[in-house]
Amino acid sequence: GKMVGRYPENLTDASELSVGRGRMIPTLSFEAVYNAIAQWLGIPESQLDNVLPNRHSFSTLFQVSDLFRTSNEQDVKQRT
Repeated sequence: GKMVGRYPENLTDASELSVGRGRMIPTLSFEAVYNAIAQWLGIPESQLDNVLPNRHSFSTLFQVSDLFRTSNEQDVKQRT
């Protein structure tokens, strides 16, 4: 697996990312990751704003090549 985002240095309730009872504030939006997943699933670039309407509100968006490896890069290009 691959860790994306910033892993918290402190996992206790005293952490700056903690909201208590073991819950942490993520350092990335779900749009950042789902942008790459939508590409991998074959959603055309022209339709990504319909699938993820808030994606331009975030500075970090992963591309399919950031999250997925394939034995044949052509397979990825055909899906995007």
